[in-house]
Amino acid sequence: MINRILLRQYRRVYRLSRWMRLHFTLLGHTFLFLLLFAGVFGIDVKQVSTYQLFVLLAVIFLLAIVFSAYSRLKVEINRALPKYVTAGQPFSYQVLVTNLSGRRFFSLDYIEQLFEPKPDVQSLQSFYQHHARPWYKRLISYRLWHRYLVHQRNGFIGEQNLPLLDHSAQITVKFKPLRRGKLIFSGAYLGKADVFGLFRRLFWVNAPQQCWVLPKRYPVNAPVLHGSRKYQPGGVTLANSVGDSAEFFGLRDYRPGDPLNRVHWKSLARHNRLIVKEYQDEYFVRKGLVLDTEADSIKSEVFEAAVSVAASLVVSNQHDDGLLDLMFVGLQSYCFTSGRGIDQTPHMQEILAAVEAAERGAFERLKQSVTERIQECSSLMIVLLQWDQPRQAFIQYLQSCAIPVAVFVVHDGDFSQTDVEDPPTHFYSINTENIAADLAKI
Repeated sequence: MINRILLRQYRRVYRLSRWMRLHFTLLGHTFLFLLLFAGVFGIDVKQVSTYQLFVLLAVIFLLAIVFSAYSRLKVEINRALPKYVTAGQPFSYQVLVTNLSGRRFFSLDYIEQLFEPKPDVQSLQSFYQHHARPWYKRLISYRLWHRYLVHQRNGFIGEQNLPLLDHSAQITVKFKPLRRGKLIFSGAYLGKADVFGLFRRLFWVNAPQQCWVLPKRYPVNAPVLHGSRKYQPGGVTLANSVGDSAEFFGLRDYRPGDPLNRVHWKSLARHNRLIVKEYQDEYFVRKGLVLDTEADSIKSEVFEAAVSVAASLVVSNQHDDGLLDLMFVGLQSYCFTSGRGIDQTPHMQEILAAVEAAERGAFERLKQSVTERIQECSSLMIVLLQWDQPRQAFIQYLQSCAIPVAVFVVHDGDFSQTDVEDPPTHFYSINTENIAADLAKI
């Protein structure tokens, strides 16, 4: 109940502060401070003459607001956004502003707007669980509420100045996304200041657009796992779960028992005897990349680092002549396949950009999903969030199945590889503070 009341007050304060930040220029904020100062110290009009300054500034502000009401502006914007960007790495894009008003405008301000969520108490409390907080700080604070907004918005874009807008103008906007995920643009404001340069009227341009922010990736040489080529019933098509088919091998004479749907009718018409199409199932290398998403008691920094490690491994395997299965657990168990013309690496990166942490019990479902596909996999690369008894037992089971395994344990410094008894041949400890260096050692 208290958190809901606080949340309503935070929204009101935020809307007021945002309105003042957008509508008043830097000079306007200075004059507004002087107005308040003069109003406080000019209450007693018989003792001091500060009230005269208050009246003067109030009249100037009133005229500024009235003059700004006569501004008219109609524009459209077109962004040249890249399809993919990377979390934590700045990028720039071009914006074409087209003037539809038929007159010139000077000194306009372009204010890009990202989508802003309206968080409820449950969303905020779920977000706070990823930050260590003592029991006496469980109330929703304005600082963390604002931090949640910035996190969901994925950053902040500064204002851009348009010295002259005649028919059209092109500006360059720079931005640094804070996290992976979908970057959503809702539109933009164009601000036109009054003749005094104190108050500006805002003109909204609706221009929704979006692009993907991919996980941060690091150079890595994926470990060489000497797995054998495995029999894939149905070939590549079945590997992508599209249907049951096999690779065309050739033609041969009909044998009793051959299905009629395999008869090659053109050959029958040409040779006047039954000839059927012969298929063979394929054998090829099929790797599995398993991502542990059970982050119930794991810091968000560790989970994000694990996603980055998985994304780096996907990139390192993009030129292999085989299939790569990405397996993880979200609301359900997922398995996405790429390679041999089935899917492209950028799409796998999109999937990793949208991966979210799962609740307790997700690892058990992940084990079941991997076990069901183990007969088709030549080797497995497993990214773990911790090294506890259930995960150790799972790795031992995979080794007993004669499946080459590479294990990546991501941690924040509370894990030492020297303490691991009888580790797999390919066992790597990845510290969140030194991810690039740890992956470079592979």
